[in-house]
Amino acid sequence: MTYIIKQLMQYFKLHKWRYTIVFLFMLISSAMTVAPTYLLRLFIDGIIQKSLTFPLLWLYVGLFLGAILLSYVSGFIWNFYLFIGSYDLQKTLRNNLMDHFLKMNAPFYQKFRTGDLMTRSSDDVQVMGMTVGYGLMVFFNTSVYLFFILAMMAVTVSWELTLIALIPMPVLAYFIFKWGSQVDESFTDAQRSVSEMNSEVLEMIDGVRVIRAFGMEEETAAIFEKKTEQTKQKNDIVSEIDSRFGPLITTILAISFVLSFGFGALFVSRQQITLGAMVSFQVYLTMVVWPMISAGDLINVMQQGAASWRRINEVLETEDDLEAPGHESLDQIETIGFEQFQFAYPNTQRLVLKGIDLTIKKGEIVGIVGKTGSGKTTLLRQLGHRYPYSHQIPQLNGQDLTLYKMSDVRDKLAEVPQEHTLFSRSIRENLLFGDALATEEQLWQALELASFAEDVKRMPEGLETLVGEKGVSLSGGQKQRLSLARAFLRQSEVLLLDDALSAVDAKTEQQIIENMETLVEGKQTSLIVTHRLSAITKADKIIVLDDGRISQMGTHQTLIHTPGWYQNQYYHQQIKEETANDPNE
Repeated sequence: MTYIIKQLMQYFKLHKWRYTIVFLFMLISSAMTVAPTYLLRLFIDGIIQKSLTFPLLWLYVGLFLGAILLSYVSGFIWNFYLFIGSYDLQKTLRNNLMDHFLKMNAPFYQKFRTGDLMTRSSDDVQVMGMTVGYGLMVFFNTSVYLFFILAMMAVTVSWELTLIALIPMPVLAYFIFKWGSQVDESFTDAQRSVSEMNSEVLEMIDGVRVIRAFGMEEETAAIFEKKTEQTKQKNDIVSEIDSRFGPLITTILAISFVLSFGFGALFVSRQQITLGAMVSFQVYLTMVVWPMISAGDLINVMQQGAASWRRINEVLETEDDLEAPGHESLDQIETIGFEQFQFAYPNTQRLVLKGIDLTIKKGEIVGIVGKTGSGKTTLLRQLGHRYPYSHQIPQLNGQDLTLYKMSDVRDKLAEVPQEHTLFSRSIRENLLFGDALATEEQLWQALELASFAEDVKRMPEGLETLVGEKGVSLSGGQKQRLSLARAFLRQSEVLLLDDALSAVDAKTEQQIIENMETLVEGKQTSLIVTHRLSAITKADKIIVLDDGRISQMGTHQTLIHTPGWYQNQYYHQQIKEETANDPNE
């Protein structure tokens, strides 16, 4: 519990006025809650001693009603501000996590699975909200409120009787702290299991078509059932520990009641306390029930909060290990350079790129081709600085890329990756990711350049058509063209296309290439990774990668007349196209 209190103190300091109000009104509420019991004692003693007059009775009634009203108002105020703090912390944590997610690159997401991040961003954040809201309320009940009750018992009745009634409490405290540590460990294990289960759910939903295609529904369901059973068992352990607190507290309080009644009767017979004091003492002891029961909840909530706080902090404190960006502004990209560039992915020794020497000037169209796994996509990724650089750093305008502000670098890039990311929104909203201020005319112009305008016009709702999650309502070619249109709309200095035309037919591909040439006009630098050589026949420069090295470089005309991979691949594709177009075949 000490850990979570230290962590939360930093949050309380940021909102000290709010929690000052909470504490002050909690004091008033606690005092006013116990005040009617003291008035009850005076009322009973007045009746027995025959000293109760009508003016005194009305005074007691007025004080009683005033205490009740003030208790309600002050209780409302401190609870209101307390739970505002709960929702505020949840909002702050979610914003911090989202900011962190948006800043992190690929190495970070290799350390955490998506389902795990979802669990920490939802379940663990809710637990932290409960800790600051309900947990803090319980903390005040088991400290401030309990202090007022015990003080009234000792001062207004008998400190000896109070001590006797508290004899069983050390046993309760021992087991509360002993079992509390078990809650922390068990809850952490249970949350880890929930994270793994959520990751399984996401993977199964994403791969449901593959599961059905291979007839793996029953096997997949069995695997998931096993995972849910493991999660249930771990949560059952947490519930079993939680269930120990209630019966223990009830038993301890029952012993306290027996002791207080027995010795209270003795004190009354000896005239050490009045009958009214005896009655009020039993009422006070009844009021102790809620704070004592809350003590079990307090340990449980705080230990769960400590476990969730560690899990959230683990995410926020984990970096992607990329080189720190520089502070120089990047106005425009005149040249892109690689000098004996080598690269290996984190935690691996194998070089994916080896000795790359390449200079790209502004306005050039560069084709990047080669066998599958030759390093084409990896080379394209270097400009976005997604992974730590292993050896050398790419050059922009003759300087290391890392010397510039990363925001400036990425503002100059527009990328269409192999895996097209579309959001569960309308076509218009997906396009506006490229340029949030784009006009209607600019949207349609981008669609025309990507040869997707006619498809959109045929859709009943046009630009307002919902594409579904990950573009599920669109075909593969439509997804690619929508992604291309979004990139064109960005009008960036450098366009990165990673096999972005693989799902369109040859005629559509040729139309898009011609549109791109019109778009570029010497102003935009384009790097095109492709397996279809027809997409780069007019490129200013083509490089052929083989096992991470540049094996050939030149124009299309130069390479088709030079023996090597490019020539063989070109003739092979030409024969396939001629065969496909031959009506006699």
